[in-house]
Amino acid sequence: MSTAELRENEPDTARDALEVRREAVLDMLARERHALTASLLGVTMLLVTVATMPPSILLSLFMLARIASFVFTRWAATRLEKLIEQRKPLGHAEHVLFAAMVTTGATLALMLWPAPLGATVASAVTLQVVVLVVVTLISVTLAAFPAPRDGMLGSFWLVATGIILTHPERYDQLFIFVATAFVLGVRVYAANAGRHIEAAARTTVENRKLTEELEEALAHAEFLNWRDPLTGLFNRRRLFEERSPESHAANRHLLTIDLDRFKAINDRFGHAAGDHVLIAASDAIRSATAQLADRGEQEAFRLGGEEFLVILEGVDADEANEVAERLRCAIAAVGPSLTAYARLQVTASIGIAEWRRGENLDDALLRSDIACYEAKDKGRNRVRRAA
Repeated sequence: MSTAELRENEPDTARDALEVRREAVLDMLARERHALTASLLGVTMLLVTVATMPPSILLSLFMLARIASFVFTRWAATRLEKLIEQRKPLGHAEHVLFAAMVTTGATLALMLWPAPLGATVASAVTLQVVVLVVVTLISVTLAAFPAPRDGMLGSFWLVATGIILTHPERYDQLFIFVATAFVLGVRVYAANAGRHIEAAARTTVENRKLTEELEEALAHAEFLNWRDPLTGLFNRRRLFEERSPESHAANRHLLTIDLDRFKAINDRFGHAAGDHVLIAASDAIRSATAQLADRGEQEAFRLGGEEFLVILEGVDADEANEVAERLRCAIAAVGPSLTAYARLQVTASIGIAEWRRGENLDDALLRSDIACYEAKDKGRNRVRRAA
């Protein structure tokens, strides 16, 4: 792959990376929402365990801090989820979530504060077990969001280590190594889970991209089935598949439009110039039909080469003549508008025929063709109505 191709692919690669991250974060937030019951249960168990212990002002304050941290974390996660769903920049919301998780880790570690004198061994052990389980649960929930996850584990380790060091009479210093091993083990496990989540998110994004490409290809195929690929107008196939005598009402006219001396334009200026002329003429036709959109469905076709057809609906004979004249003048202005081709002249001969009620399209089209040939015979660059 060339350097230019690599540069062209960079935006798509960056966009895909953002989509993968978005899917991973949405998965994490969904896990966090589904784990809400377990989180509430953890807070409740901590609260009940503290309540069963002898009164302790510090432990009560730590419990209140834990509850406040839980509410803060829920608010930060909800705010982040809304921004993700709305595809808005995360920015400050990510920093808020990081701060919330650091606070979570610190408040969970504070619950390891030595139990007050008189507390049973069962309540003290229950408190410690619940804390470790909650830390593990949160780490796995945040598996795909490494910064908040590691921030929580880091703050938990720092505060837990500080408690162990400041209470040598209650905690053996060996607990520092235990806490370190616990944090590292949980971190490794959560990181592996995060990689699996990212891989699943990448697969989701790739499948979505393939689906979008398939839908685009099908839409393009359908477009080519009914449209001329150069001009975007309807093609001959659309004309004869959709039209029938029963499907049309009164006040319809056919305009057969043939660009004059188009072969000479190709011979003198090249086929690229010819393509530009066809596109510009098609734009003029589209503009003219768009002005009558309130009258009904005005359709334009490229029948092949330099020949076009317009079906006007809901217009009388005088209005059809006016539209044809406007079209003739608009096409005559194509040459000067293509400044890349000096002295390029483009004109068109236009034949008009009424498409009578119950009349076959072929018969009406034949009369408009004859009128177009008469316009050419009379000197080109003019409009003629079928007899």
